[in-house]
Amino acid sequence: MPCISPPSPEKVVKLKEESFIREGKGKLKVVIESEGETLETTVKGSLKSIEEIAEMLGVEVQNGRIKTVVDGVKINAERGKLEMEFENGDRMRIERA
Repeated sequence: MPCISPPSPEKVVKLKEESFIREGKGKLKVVIESEGETLETTVKGSLKSIEEIAEMLGVEVQNGRIKTVVDGVKINAERGKLEMEFENGDRMRIERA
């Protein structure tokens, strides 16, 4: 069984949406919802694998998904899709375009 480190708020604080994106082929749709406003854009690249995201966050993958709360941020991830909901109610979604 692989060694899983506990969630580390110090690591998560430094993460930005770019941390989850791998440069290269493909397109991703990034949607940020904040206080009734929605910002939607498309970026070039692909989402990192579920395993890479889990390692970054210090959590385990269960049934090919991540569903956890790290430092007050609710994180739901599956292949090709990442959703984050912050304590202030803002939401961010990154998915294949």
